[in-house]
Amino acid sequence: MSKFQFLHRRPFTAFLFFGPFGVSYLLTMHFVWTYLGTLEKLAHAEPWDFAIMLCFGAILLTTGVVLFNMNSRFLAHNLSCYLVYIWARSYEGQEVNVLEFFAIKAELLPWFFAAQTYLLEHELPIHDLLGIALGHLYCWSRQRSFIKAPQWFINLFRNRPALMEKYEKIGEEFA
Repeated sequence: MSKFQFLHRRPFTAFLFFGPFGVSYLLTMHFVWTYLGTLEKLAHAEPWDFAIMLCFGAILLTTGVVLFNMNSRFLAHNLSCYLVYIWARSYEGQEVNVLEFFAIKAELLPWFFAAQTYLLEHELPIHDLLGIALGHLYCWSRQRSFIKAPQWFINLFRNRPALMEKYEKIGEEFA
């Protein structure tokens, strides 16, 4: 095997590693669990939009890390910043209880996340800021209808009745 051979799993597995176990790891896992689930529930009527959101973030985060020659060891943390920004824009003005210690406005949560990186890891939160910037780009693009799921992608979901039935059950929670 050549040392320059492309490993097809690398772009995907980078989004599964949250860094070494510690406080930052636990906080990142908590934020991903909480906010990713909520975003999926928000997209219950059109789950293809949720998949497009994840693909958009993953592709642009990977591209941004390569273009800016950044360390790509913890892309899961970057993706979590991206998701938290999108969640925060969806719930602007709402009070968020941060780990039962204090409450802040939802729109400040991504910036709290960046400050956490700086304070706990003693490094500039460049990766967090990339996630925030790309989250903003996603929200801006969605508002202007620049990002839409193609019909063939929508059909991937609609042609699976069992999957759509699960999303309909999620929708019943909101009724």
